[in-house]
Amino acid sequence: MSTSNFVPVKEGNKIIFYLNTGGFPLSNDVLSQMWTYAKELQPTAAEKINQIQNNKEKLADAEVPIPPYVQLNNKSYTNANKLERIQEYIDKLQYNHTGLQFFEIRKDRPLMGLAELSKKMIEHSLPIKCLEAVILSIYFINEITPANPLSGVEKFTIGFKTSSKGNIHRHVVLGVYCHSSGLFGALGISRRNDLGYKNLQFESLSDLIQDYIECYSNYLHKVKRIKIGLPIPNSNRSIESIPWNGCTINLNENKDWSKLVEKHSRSIRHFNSIYNSKPLQNSKTNSNRTLSLNLSKNSSYLGKHLNKVNFSKSNLKLEKNALKNLIEDDVDVYDEEDEDYLFEKEIVSTSLNKLNQDETSHESITIISNLRKSSSMYRHVNSVHDDYSIDLIKRKPTSLRI
Repeated sequence: MSTSNFVPVKEGNKIIFYLNTGGFPLSNDVLSQMWTYAKELQPTAAEKINQIQNNKEKLADAEVPIPPYVQLNNKSYTNANKLERIQEYIDKLQYNHTGLQFFEIRKDRPLMGLAELSKKMIEHSLPIKCLEAVILSIYFINEITPANPLSGVEKFTIGFKTSSKGNIHRHVVLGVYCHSSGLFGALGISRRNDLGYKNLQFESLSDLIQDYIECYSNYLHKVKRIKIGLPIPNSNRSIESIPWNGCTINLNENKDWSKLVEKHSRSIRHFNSIYNSKPLQNSKTNSNRTLSLNLSKNSSYLGKHLNKVNFSKSNLKLEKNALKNLIEDDVDVYDEEDEDYLFEKEIVSTSLNKLNQDETSHESITIISNLRKSSSMYRHVNSVHDDYSIDLIKRKPTSLRI
């Protein structure tokens, strides 16, 4: 049945669904195969499908939902209200039961590209599945962030692998955490209403996961694995991809899985993902040749988080070594003859000399913190604050398997 634009997506040898890779408008060939496959999936609805195909001209125009931009930019709305408006829009698009996923989503694509794809989803307003709902939810949250930020909300993916009657099923939702209320919730869509959206009402991430597990059990599904991602950047102009792999838990091997979820949850709660997408600004005065890049406060996604982490003596030593290596080695992204680069190198060298003196730990921390705020060179050095921060900066594609 498959053609170049009607591609099967398989789980082992079994076809899960078909994917439209030909873009829009849908070709007659793709539409014909979509209806044929829909009849196979829903044999009891075959007669209704035939009526739709044979009476296209007599069908009423479908209602096109209006994106909630106005509500999302209303300052009187709370974060919970805004998330509800996003979910209402997703619900109006409805779940896609045809067996054909209309929009091709590459999970390693940068957020910038996924934002353009989300605009196409809004333009065509076709039914969607769970993965498309996650991408659309991220887009709406990020779209309003620069002007009226949901700065108190962290978002991360939650994936489920379940089994029922010998078949494997996968599902994904967008988990959200609100700093002001300290509550967890989720955005998403599913064939079952209670496997999609969850209000901001859960005091812990494990409570949210447990609610999904209980809902799955109502449909005779056993949850085999949970995959929780890392916090997602708050910018639709970001070239970073979604960090899907943060913590993977096999429920068959870990009966006390809630403790493992809470360990990962603490990292999410303490991670402040306020991201300002303003371009890098350089300002030099002729009098004192001061260079102000203001990276940590405005342009560095992790800057605000890293500045809050306490330094240990061993970390101070590692920071000094990082500075030394930066001075000795060439940084590929800079030109040795560039005036700004040479001036920045002088700043880093001066800071290293100060650190090598007998300052107190507090003074050393201040020097490093100021350097991270003012030097674009030092931004390219991996942080050594703690293991979790290192994982966040490197954005490792591999997950922590527990």
